[in-house]
Amino acid sequence: MENKKYELLEDDAIVREGRKLYRIRALRDVSDDVQEGEKGGYVESEANLSQEGTCWLFDEACAYEDARVEGDALLWGYATLRGKAKLFEKARLCGHAIVQGEAKVGGGSMLKGKTCVSGQANLQGNVGLLDHVHVDGQAQLEGEDEDRYLQIQGTTIILGTTIIQGYGVFSEKEAILEAGSFRPEED
Repeated sequence: MENKKYELLEDDAIVREGRKLYRIRALRDVSDDVQEGEKGGYVESEANLSQEGTCWLFDEACAYEDARVEGDALLWGYATLRGKAKLFEKARLCGHAIVQGEAKVGGGSMLKGKTCVSGQANLQGNVGLLDHVHVDGQAQLEGEDEDRYLQIQGTTIILGTTIIQGYGVFSEKEAILEAGSFRPEED
């Protein structure tokens, strides 16, 4: 591919779960935040990070196995994308957030803290997960309003075929949602 946006640094690698991951370095200006020569996070191979768009990994963020970062998606801090997970559009992972399994996170979704999305979960639109939220199974979260977030925070576990749509804040100290459809109370 001509005009590649990054390269793998063979001499700057780490091992995660027995896999060798390589730090990336920008070969050209990727965005206002990523200039030519800037080092980024870690990938196992070029299959993990698209050469197109402004998607990028910062700091110690990692993408490996068959995971894929595309579009304008960003990872920073110690965020991890692994398995067959996909981060796309303008989605953001930061802190110690993990997306794994076959989970898909897109739209303007933002995952912070020690959140984890796994299984075949699907996040679309403006979804914010904060603190210790865990989403698994075939759960679907959809922020339906482009100006406001569907925000889930606290120690919340969302499992099975749960569907949460709309916007507003779902904040519980400890909540487990296993099935059904929910809409947070509107502000």
